[in-house]
Amino acid sequence: MSTEKKILNKLPAPTFGWLGVNSAQREYKAAELTQTLVSRGAEPLRIDVEDSCIYEIESQTEQFIIMFVSGADDKAVSVRIKGESGSHTKLVQVFEKGAQTVSDVMAELSDGAELELVQFYAGGADTVSEIRAELCGYSAKLTADIGYLLDGEDKLDLNLIADHFGRKSLSEINVRGIMDGESQKIFKGTIDFKNGASGAKGSENEEVLLMNESVRNRSVPLILCAEEDVEGSHGASIGRINEEHIFYMQSRGISEEKIYELMARAKTEQIIKRIGDSVTAQRIYEALGRGDEDDE
Repeated sequence: MSTEKKILNKLPAPTFGWLGVNSAQREYKAAELTQTLVSRGAEPLRIDVEDSCIYEIESQTEQFIIMFVSGADDKAVSVRIKGESGSHTKLVQVFEKGAQTVSDVMAELSDGAELELVQFYAGGADTVSEIRAELCGYSAKLTADIGYLLDGEDKLDLNLIADHFGRKSLSEINVRGIMDGESQKIFKGTIDFKNGASGAKGSENEEVLLMNESVRNRSVPLILCAEEDVEGSHGASIGRINEEHIFYMQSRGISEEKIYELMARAKTEQIIKRIGDSVTAQRIYEALGRGDEDDE
């Protein structure tokens, strides 16, 4: 398996170079193996990803795939999704603590096809992740719920692009994260309305809880438009907990450290509940040192 250095996570409309958000450069082991994933019935297909691999998902009706990305070796994980007309694909990716990971999810959605993407990043030495969904068909839909929990010297470079080609296509993007230690994060979220995507709608929102002043957060929301009859919106909430909330909770005997712990847990559970699988939720809780939880 060869090692390559490539430029990744390119921002569709580059901004000032000194911001350091236009792209990422990483050296990693390129995937040589290809595997087709198929779930059976309502029960999800759960797989552990420990080596570089290209995964292919062709969805004609419904697919529910859960991937745990783990292992100590640097790896490249690629997922290729082809959503046929009227299909529904749910992809859950849990990035457990480990070494450098390069990940990408590429999806092509036909008429009425939906991709429901849930990602949870539980730290990681240096993770570069790209998601690109081409909403090609009429009423194609992307919903993305992404959460991250970064600490120490964790690094995450996340690039999400929703390309709207189809009429009345829809994208809904929600990102929630907690940053502590000296962690670093870049999130680039792009909604691109192409010519001909009349009636399309796209929304993007990010909430970031900063646990201390040593973290470095960079958020780049971007809307591109080549069509008049569209609706696009984006928003971001970044910062520490409101001082009035802290004072109120402290007046009831809760320490500031406990307050931040409770807030972080609440944001984490918002994403875990979107997974819709108790086995996966329990594995995440155990990895986070919480033991049995009944909140799922």
